[in-house]
Amino acid sequence: MNKKQDTIFALSTPPGKSAIAVVRISGHQAYEFISKISSNMPKNHNQATFNKIIDRQKNIIDQTITTYFKSPKSFTGEDMIEVSLHGGSAVIKKFVKEISNNSNIRIAEPGEFTRRAFENNKLDLTQVEAISDIVNAQTEIQRKQAISHLSGHFFSKTKKIFDNLKNVLANIEAIIDFSEEELPENLLNNIKEQRENIINTIDQILLGKNFGMSIRDGFTVAILGKPNTGKSSFINNISGRDVAIVTNNPGTTRDFVESFVDIHGLPVRFVDTAGLRKSKNKVEKIGVEKAINLSKDADINLVFIDNITNKNEFSDFSNVIFIKSKQDLNLSKFSGNGFYNISSKNNYGIYQILEIIKKKLFEKHPKENEFISRERHVSCLTETKKHLVNSKQTKNIDIFAEDIRLATNALAKLFGTVDIEDILDIIFSDFCIGK
Repeated sequence: MNKKQDTIFALSTPPGKSAIAVVRISGHQAYEFISKISSNMPKNHNQATFNKIIDRQKNIIDQTITTYFKSPKSFTGEDMIEVSLHGGSAVIKKFVKEISNNSNIRIAEPGEFTRRAFENNKLDLTQVEAISDIVNAQTEIQRKQAISHLSGHFFSKTKKIFDNLKNVLANIEAIIDFSEEELPENLLNNIKEQRENIINTIDQILLGKNFGMSIRDGFTVAILGKPNTGKSSFINNISGRDVAIVTNNPGTTRDFVESFVDIHGLPVRFVDTAGLRKSKNKVEKIGVEKAINLSKDADINLVFIDNITNKNEFSDFSNVIFIKSKQDLNLSKFSGNGFYNISSKNNYGIYQILEIIKKKLFEKHPKENEFISRERHVSCLTETKKHLVNSKQTKNIDIFAEDIRLATNALAKLFGTVDIEDILDIIFSDFCIGK
């Protein structure tokens, strides 16, 4: 039997004790299977009924709320049932056992509900990815970006480009196929103008690629400096727990110590690194090298120094904020542009530093509102632009048409309309079982 024709089910809420657990069932036999163990099934689409689930010996398993969604007006586009049970593990285990007694029903694979929604044209591929992002969102800005994508804002903007590309291609085909017919004047010039407009629009969208992907994956702030300058104490302070070992012995931190911090909705990954100094210890030397490499890719480098002259040692670093720590010891303070005094022991200056980090990250915020959130989006748009630019290099109308056709196909991959099977498994493997 074709797996796509199977009726599937899965627990869609996290396992473990809870007030409510929700089980989803989708497929053409979903209603039939639940009816066999139900006392009071809903009769109409989008209707919920108070219910009793009963085993084969007529014993009550649980009192539930059962909701019926009739094809095609459901999340998956198929007949779909959602059963809200009490969230005890014994109840869930018994229910799963009873529903599994039917043939032609099986546990859903990861992401299979959402995959069926995609295959039944309920969602485009960017919206599928947005569902995964909503589930994994940890901050308010991540949630807003995911909701924006799920609502179709990014899809609408890129779909307009796609429609314009198809229009350009149709006009080129008209020039080729009807060269002896009377065609509008300046048609080829209009096509070239449309091509430039599309390239400019893609460039505007790509401006937001770094910011959008950082919202999804987290901005990186590297914590750098010489040993015993307060780096590890700082990451412990902002984490609210001891994530790094703090001692008076230099070289304690040798590998990355990471902590995720929500700064006013911005997801920020702070990375404590090995103290920057010359060392004969092989492990410590590797740690120092990794710290320097991280600094090159970090959105911000927090450089901890204990002497103002140390600043010159970090002249090759970009996006630097200089920190002088341990102000609780009444040590000399630094002042001036780019220098900030803090104490990780009594919180002196900590809030100010987090505000400065937030401000600097938002300076990277482009005017574009609909941000790219995935490398796949960047790849599709970049490939589309490449073919459009290539089309400028030829005077042959047939080669011109082929370049536009290639650009159209490249952008179509964004929505999942062509050549899509090879990337579906990668995308849906990110999902939990009940999505």
